[in-house]
Amino acid sequence: MLLTWVCRSCKDKLASMAIRQDDPRVAALTSQAGEDIIEYGPTGDLTIRILCEDCLEALTADEPEITFVRAPELH
Repeated sequence: MLLTWVCRSCKDKLASMAIRQDDPRVAALTSQAGEDIIEYGPTGDLTIRILCEDCLEALTADEPEITFVRAPELH
């Protein structure tokens, strides 16, 4: 079985590895990750959809470091 990590935003293939279906890491991964992250292929392969570093950086870059609840008081 093939385990593949793909960015859910830009669709880049991040990594892949061949593993046995009875590998304990597969059971641990599928029990911890949600259905929105893991996709089961027709041949039994698993695709894990996560954010790559570039997309994560772009996503967080739009948020300012300081968020004001109200406008700052100016003297």
